[in-house]
Amino acid sequence: MAQIAREELERLEAALDSQDCLRRVVDEIAKLQRVVFHGNERADWERVRTSARQILIAEIVTRHYGNPEGIFLSLRALEDAGRSWDAAITELANAIHSYFTTPLGVVLRQDLFGDAAVFLTPDAVEWSRRLRGDKGAT
Repeated sequence: MAQIAREELERLEAALDSQDCLRRVVDEIAKLQRVVFHGNERADWERVRTSARQILIAEIVTRHYGNPEGIFLSLRALEDAGRSWDAAITELANAIHSYFTTPLGVVLRQDLFGDAAVFLTPDAVEWSRRLRGDKGAT
């Protein structure tokens, strides 16, 4: 998978800043990260927001072909299936967070963001290096 071009990343970041539903999904992903990683002594809580934003951008790039509107449409589909808007945001954020914090999701995020990939702990990067056989792994 190719790294996200700077212009594309700027466009997606602007969408996250300007669209309420995207901001709310980022907030929910950040909340999930705090809950899931609460016991990890290596967690750097200053990184939560940036990591959550990258997780949502990775979702937009990989599942919605770079179209932020895909998130809104996914939320509407959940709403049409009987969820409230808040429940749809929670459900979608849970699915996105679950996927992009798995080993495959970590590798995808590293591929998409390169050296700028942000994780709450160094555990993800260390694990990925060992998986790839990088000599710099600890």
